[in-house]
Amino acid sequence: MPNFKKHAAVGAGVGAGLNLLWQISKLLESEDPPANLGELLQRLDLLQVASFAALGATCASLPDILEPATSPNHRALFHSLACGGAVTYGAFGKHIDRLHPNTAFAVQTMALSYLSHLALDSTTPKSLPLVV
Repeated sequence: MPNFKKHAAVGAGVGAGLNLLWQISKLLESEDPPANLGELLQRLDLLQVASFAALGATCASLPDILEPATSPNHRALFHSLACGGAVTYGAFGKHIDRLHPNTAFAVQTMALSYLSHLALDSTTPKSLPLVV
């Protein structure tokens, strides 16, 4: 897996970054918002940020776990535009409203982490297949 570290690092950044933004948004919208930046930073749950970083790294690595990079032509279903569309619909379709907001956020973060892998691969000479 020649790009494993790159995919995992970007996925971790997606997971951690989205969680930080989500936590900050919740704190600022709360009945008792932080009075200053120092208080905001103290109230962040860094274990949750780290957990979402690990989740993001794992999800961003899934395409190569499911379809190992054993050859330049390893990209099939899990590296395809069709799969990217299915992941996007699964995470952002209207049905997501049925989930608890925290669960929906986690699902959407996992999806965006997975899609970060496809976005990186789309910029290579082999790009992504349409379906398989």
